[in-house]
Amino acid sequence: MIHSEAELRNVGRLRNSLKDSIFSSLLPRRLRRHFLVEVLIPDGLLRGGSLKSLFLAFLFAAAVAGCGGAKNEVQGDRGPRELYETGVKAYIDQKYNAAEANFKALMENHPLSPYAVEAQLMLGDVAYAMDNYDDASSYYTDFVALHPVHPMAPYALFQKGMSYFQEILSADRDQTNTKKALFVFQDFLVAYPESPYVVKSKELIGFLRRRLADREFYIAKYYFKGKNYKGALARLRNILKDYPDVGLTDKTLYFVGVSYVELGEKRLARETLMDLISKFPNSPFVKDAREKLEEV
Repeated sequence: MIHSEAELRNVGRLRNSLKDSIFSSLLPRRLRRHFLVEVLIPDGLLRGGSLKSLFLAFLFAAAVAGCGGAKNEVQGDRGPRELYETGVKAYIDQKYNAAEANFKALMENHPLSPYAVEAQLMLGDVAYAMDNYDDASSYYTDFVALHPVHPMAPYALFQKGMSYFQEILSADRDQTNTKKALFVFQDFLVAYPESPYVVKSKELIGFLRRRLADREFYIAKYYFKGKNYKGALARLRNILKDYPDVGLTDKTLYFVGVSYVELGEKRLARETLMDLISKFPNSPFVKDAREKLEEV
């Protein structure tokens, strides 16, 4: 497939263009398998009927940008360019095992070729497309570590965060990957503050912080139902201290106040419930807070 230089430059910008709503990726894992296609390519192109050719052009654009001056030095039967282009075609055709084999052969047999750099990134994309998010995050990590100023380094770091993001669990389960994703996106803001991915990284950070706060509240509610009010208070205080801006403050204050009521801490209960009423007059917890105040 041959494309003009202008076309390649235009399509090469697609990886730096995000759809308005990244939260299509919040769907169940099997509905978000092809994040690269669903999120990194604008809707107009998806409706244009030529997605395959345009996406192929965009992948080749990365090679043109990074390997523009490279010659197709054939070593043995297959040179680096042939391996790369064969791998890209296999990737587009969703033949991921073949794509992986070509990119790995390129890196092993031609490690000094400029195409090897692009192959390293493509291995991350292949693993991501196969839902092998652990492998994907490793490839993206290596790429950023080895090529921190590469034009595609922001993309790689963003995709590293997305690799963890795709594996986050509901609030009642372990949140290790939630924390890992949060750390990556926070690092991203520091490392690439001018990147077009910054806005979406901030949105994801907001979602991840809310998930961690929901986890704290889930545990607090468990303690509360078991009448372990001191344990509940410890978790509720964590929410007020660490996540004051995620939309849980009014509910948290209510359960803090009720916990103090149950513990016989009348002064603290009054202060907390009155704080809730004054700061969140429209909260659905205000009515119950007033009733609780009558008990103290």
